[in-house]
Amino acid sequence: MTFPLNAAPGSPIHLGNMNAHRCLIVLRFGIVSAVCGAALTIIAADQITVLDSPSVSGTNSFYLSNRTPVAPSPFLKLPIGSIAPRGWLRHQLELERDGMIGRLKEISPWLDFQKSAWASEEGKGERGWEEMPYWLKGYGDLGYVLRDEAIIAEAKKWIEAAMASQREDGWFGPRELLTSLNGKPDLWPHMVMLNILQTYHEFSGDRRALEVMTRYLKWENQLPPGAFGEGYWPKIRAGDNIESAFWLYDRTGES
Repeated sequence: MTFPLNAAPGSPIHLGNMNAHRCLIVLRFGIVSAVCGAALTIIAADQITVLDSPSVSGTNSFYLSNRTPVAPSPFLKLPIGSIAPRGWLRHQLELERDGMIGRLKEISPWLDFQKSAWASEEGKGERGWEEMPYWLKGYGDLGYVLRDEAIIAEAKKWIEAAMASQREDGWFGPRELLTSLNGKPDLWPHMVMLNILQTYHEFSGDRRALEVMTRYLKWENQLPPGAFGEGYWPKIRAGDNIESAFWLYDRTGES
């Protein structure tokens, strides 16, 4: 979800020029959406100002925004956990917690912590591709949004293991990925893991996540440009990697 550049925490979000009975607010978390009801306050026509684009002349002192020389953004994504779900929306998230997302580890071989290459300090083990990170990304965010201590603790267990596997050169996670694309590294699963470290840091403030990301991106920076075009997913999803680099730069200033 995005937020006006000059808005403070707790400020109301006003929606104009929209059908009050059918307004759809889409949150960044998975496919969760909430339908606005008739109770949405309609702003009077004489209070609406039409702009070609939101102003970027000011800065936001409440939330972290783009660091120069990156161009300012008119909207900011709120840190995970900033929005507290209630009512129908919270119930839907609780169904996810009590259903497949929350209990997938009970049946999935990809989430066997004792055998997973993602949980090994040496990066050795089984099933070290995208499956576990994809689950953990949604699972952890679900815990942060609900402030569910059990989920948060389980997610942290996986995150701690992944961070502990980092080598001196910056690589972390399954070692097989270093040569899995015809002898070259498969960067795609780590793009998902970088997202996981981002929201983990936003929620916890744990600076180790920034340090792990910094070392890993420095490792990536020494790769030839062609490395980002290897395989199917890395070249299609390279934008995910770029977004994580910008996110990290905004917080550390390192380039």
